[in-house]
Amino acid sequence: MTVLLAYSGKPAARRALDFAIEYSRMSGKPLYIYTSIASSKVAEQEEEMDKIKAYMKEAEDIAKSENIEVYTVIEPGSVGENILSASTRFESDLIVIGKSDKTILDRMVLGSVSQYVVNNAKCNVTIVH
Repeated sequence: MTVLLAYSGKPAARRALDFAIEYSRMSGKPLYIYTSIASSKVAEQEEEMDKIKAYMKEAEDIAKSENIEVYTVIEPGSVGENILSASTRFESDLIVIGKSDKTILDRMVLGSVSQYVVNNAKCNVTIVH
């Protein structure tokens, strides 16, 4: 079993990273730090990639400094669906996700990844505020 952290590099995700590292350290389970590139346009994906690689490397280094077995994964596609798919592939018994800073209106119009994951996950989900 593993811990899957849905990571975006934002402040809420950083708090979730700290939680996931501590949980992984205490449980002895490997940590998968996962992010999804939501853009469907190749040019936009390429522009995002340097930024994504930088925050994923930083997160990996933080976890490694805590002597955590850690893996980073970057995949294109629908964020919520990809998180659930990754949790199945990596046999996660916990998904950790940071609460977004979206307003209520944003969530109603755009939806919420964390809400989607909570509603559809086959394992436990922790949302970190």
